[in-house]
Amino acid sequence: MKHTHGEEALVIAMLACLTACTDPATNATGPSIKSDVKAEPASASSSAERAALSKIARLVAVSMDNEPARQHLKRDLKAAPFREHKLQLGTYLKSRDGRTLLDRMVASGGASERDLLETISAVRPLEFYMPVAKHRESWTGSGDVLVVSQLAESEPIVAFDERGREVVLDRNVAPEQPTLSIVPVETRFSEPMAAGSKNVRDNGGNAIGTLERMVPTESSLIACDETCGGGGGGGGTTPPVPPGLYLEFSRIMDMKEPWFRGDPEIEVHIHGPTDPGNPRYGADLSCSGEHQYDTRKVFDQNGAFWSGRALLYSAEEVNAYTAKFNDGFHVFFWEDDNESCLIKLDNNVMQGLVKSAATAFSTVALKVIPGAPLPLVVGVFIAAFFADSGPWLLTNDDFLGAAIDQASAGYYYPDNTHVIMDGTTFNGRATIVYRR
Repeated sequence: MKHTHGEEALVIAMLACLTACTDPATNATGPSIKSDVKAEPASASSSAERAALSKIARLVAVSMDNEPARQHLKRDLKAAPFREHKLQLGTYLKSRDGRTLLDRMVASGGASERDLLETISAVRPLEFYMPVAKHRESWTGSGDVLVVSQLAESEPIVAFDERGREVVLDRNVAPEQPTLSIVPVETRFSEPMAAGSKNVRDNGGNAIGTLERMVPTESSLIACDETCGGGGGGGGTTPPVPPGLYLEFSRIMDMKEPWFRGDPEIEVHIHGPTDPGNPRYGADLSCSGEHQYDTRKVFDQNGAFWSGRALLYSAEEVNAYTAKFNDGFHVFFWEDDNESCLIKLDNNVMQGLVKSAATAFSTVALKVIPGAPLPLVVGVFIAAFFADSGPWLLTNDDFLGAAIDQASAGYYYPDNTHVIMDGTTFNGRATIVYRR
């Protein structure tokens, strides 16, 4: 039976079971002072690093009990040339601009500067910023700032107020108070946003704001084809769209990125076999996302919705693939927590998600038939259990789902072509088309 009520029906059903389903950035709560509780077991190899991170977070929080220090930090965050105005903490503290914060941290900690820098060096590279857009776009440097930290996403968050007291925060709901976050680096600090980017929603220049791209990439330009209507005169002709498989719309329900880790890093990967002698072994064939070097494959989804035109698989890539294989390939959606354009997840988890979707819907693959009247059809490729996958599948990236033909999955969205299924769980919808 087809689902004809769309996401509204899904949301109503979810609300019947859950008591809090609103946007973390708008559903805010206040912190509470933490009582003595038993800590979760930690491995010996990570406990020292975790303790060092907590010490750093507390010293930053205590350092915020000073108006000039807060204003100085706000200025430096605003100057950072990244969408969420992130700073690489270790590099910043060793810079001339970071001297004010470093001196206050040293004074608050009662140790030497050398000791503090050794503590920072004991932790993997960290990024430091105000992740909640509502905070970042309204905070003018006032007091009552919180600092939250986390080493790995599977671990509890640790937060402090300006008096150095540990406070309890909800990992699913951002607090009302402006909150700075210290987490492992996800940003490519060697690739700042273009000089033409514009800072917006910065409270008349008094807040940090959000940096938005002003120079469009090639993939963000939507060229007219036979479906375009008439328009005003003047101007040149729009260049034709190179043939290939394109993502033109994406709606993701759960992006699996908590509020204290900021905007998600959404990527779409093509996955299929590489060896005709082993046609059921899958490997990563192509990646589209924010940090793709091929500008045709660049897109930047920072919220639940995205629309535009991003190349997933070029005609040349499609032709080379279909000349060797007949069963299609996977289109996977990911939230990247590690190195960009490398899909990585525990192989047993991945195996289960792909197999459960294949069992429920009889397909998890797309198949392109160049030259056919309907070039994009359902495929049957299922990676053979990711056997001998090697280190490329062993890290903490979040799998968001596989693109599945919506009719095969029993859904119907007239403006879309596929649904995004996280195993057997509906996690969104997409428009994926082959342009010729």
